[in-house]
Amino acid sequence: MQNPGCMVMVDNCYGEFVETSEPPMVGADLIAGSLIKNPGGTVAPCGGYVAGKKKWVEAAAARLSAPGLGVDCGSTPGDVMRAFFQGLFLAPQMVGEAVKGGLLIAEVMASKGFKVQPLPRALRHDTVQAVQLETRERLLAFCEAVQRSCPVGSFIKPVAGSTAGYASEVVFADGTFIDGSTSELSCDGPLREPFSVFCQGGTHWTQWALVLGEVLRSI
Repeated sequence: MQNPGCMVMVDNCYGEFVETSEPPMVGADLIAGSLIKNPGGTVAPCGGYVAGKKKWVEAAAARLSAPGLGVDCGSTPGDVMRAFFQGLFLAPQMVGEAVKGGLLIAEVMASKGFKVQPLPRALRHDTVQAVQLETRERLLAFCEAVQRSCPVGSFIKPVAGSTAGYASEVVFADGTFIDGSTSELSCDGPLREPFSVFCQGGTHWTQWALVLGEVLRSI
């Protein structure tokens, strides 16, 4: 049963455009997400969004800027609006490629005996694909292989370290044109059991096909 007194907010990162409906369409009061993930189409250079019921969007805007200002004031640097709209236009295509990449990762890694989530060919609710690698060495090797296969910073070796918000060391691989644009192609994982790596993004599913070849040679 729904509780009319309960306000529901959804972190929609990696979930946009994967399904035919979004959280506000099924009862969420407010959603928030990042424009350097799904809705930015790998083009938006920065930014985030909130959407949902007017009351809560206005409350969020007042909190994120200043009371009384909301969305009525603020700077928009350079041609960033063009990038936002172009990214939004491209987003469904980019998300589709990321989903296909996730399906490929699941199929290949499951065939090699690794536990994956979601399972191969399972219904998708976001663009993240997890693989349980079981050892620290495999997790590090996986991320190093992904970084070597990236178009930017392929010479960089990912090193595990402490990151705010994580209870253990984390390793990241994200050789992207836009810093932090994990939807271009990236992976990360906490260095604790079961040593799962979380893969996301890919501007074309064949990127993951090439990456997986390097991964399998490395782990």
